[in-house]
Amino acid sequence: MNSQALIRVIAGREFGTRIRARVFIVTTVLMVIAIGGYILLQAYVFNKSTTALDVGFVATTQAISAPVRAEAASLGVTINVHPYASFAAGKADVEDKTIDALVSGVPTATIVTVNESLDPTLQTVLNDSVREEVLNQMLQQHGVDPTTIDNAIAATSVHVHELSPIDAARVQQIVIGLLVAGVLYTSLVIYGQLVAAGVIEEKSNRIVEILLATVRPWQLMMGKIIGIGLVAVVQVVIIAGVALVLASATKLVSIPTLGVDVVINGVVWFVLGYLMYALLFAAAGSMVSRQEDVSSVAMPVIFVLVAAWIIALTVAAPDPGSTATTVLSFVPLFSPVIMPIRIAAGVVPLWEVAISVVLVIGTIYVLAAMAGRIYRNSVLHIGGRVKLRDALGLPPIEQGDTNNATT
Repeated sequence: MNSQALIRVIAGREFGTRIRARVFIVTTVLMVIAIGGYILLQAYVFNKSTTALDVGFVATTQAISAPVRAEAASLGVTINVHPYASFAAGKADVEDKTIDALVSGVPTATIVTVNESLDPTLQTVLNDSVREEVLNQMLQQHGVDPTTIDNAIAATSVHVHELSPIDAARVQQIVIGLLVAGVLYTSLVIYGQLVAAGVIEEKSNRIVEILLATVRPWQLMMGKIIGIGLVAVVQVVIIAGVALVLASATKLVSIPTLGVDVVINGVVWFVLGYLMYALLFAAAGSMVSRQEDVSSVAMPVIFVLVAAWIIALTVAAPDPGSTATTVLSFVPLFSPVIMPIRIAAGVVPLWEVAISVVLVIGTIYVLAAMAGRIYRNSVLHIGGRVKLRDALGLPPIEQGDTNNATT
């Protein structure tokens, strides 16, 4: 078999083993439940824009029920009007909590009866309506048509001149780009460490010695990286699909605003970022033999990813078009997290994207050569941690060289 066929076989074995594993099924279900619950919570609890109140109106106060209801609706509050012939009947319903408030008296001396406290929005609306009713009565007493005054007031408004207007569509694009970057960051951290853990697992149970009798080290490494990457793609697609369906069904977001280009952009940068970081994690994992050491060898790589995410939050998201964001987006190890935000915001020309992609691909080739060398020199080493110099196959430093370097 040629190299490509061997890599496909190894990747297929890795994919088939991990996709059927209980860990994959359980984590996928839990993440779907968590994201689905969060979306439903946002849609029906935190983002609930209307509140229903039952309000009773006695005798002459029924005249203000219509304007109260209209103004409350404009503020996102639904008022259910209940007319009462007597104050006693309405008060009894307030005590029984059948209604939330009872409005009685006359416009110049309006009384609101409640059990404990009056809703602030209802209080504001009632004050406005009562004042308007009193004003209309006084205008009529002085022979002025209230309709003429109301029309003149309605036609008068403040005109806002925005020196730096906020583009709502661009804000949505930046938020979407930040969400894509967040998904990429999380996936790279999780599945990058999974690559390192997988390498250590095969070293600890000595399976790697059997595999390397028939395949080359770099073929085994690439097959493992590709197989785990396919598992990551499947899980991300499942989770993203459920999230999009729920978000669309609850009208939390508008799916057309996402755009096909944003989805393609996310997939491309995930593939590039995963290949780049998975090579680093695989090389790091080959340098140790115990699962307990995964965190220590993976920490430098995770630190770079965390730095990229912090830059995305503090630099790229607030100003995607700034010079700092532009420069940092060309740094290959930062590009998979920062560039999607710039692309979603529509502030990056195509030639800059092309240069960034070329730089990342070049970095992948360099890292592949370096990681392949480290993997080849370290994967069969059982015991303590392999030093980076030994893993790279560099000659040891002579004692005389050490003294000279110290001097």
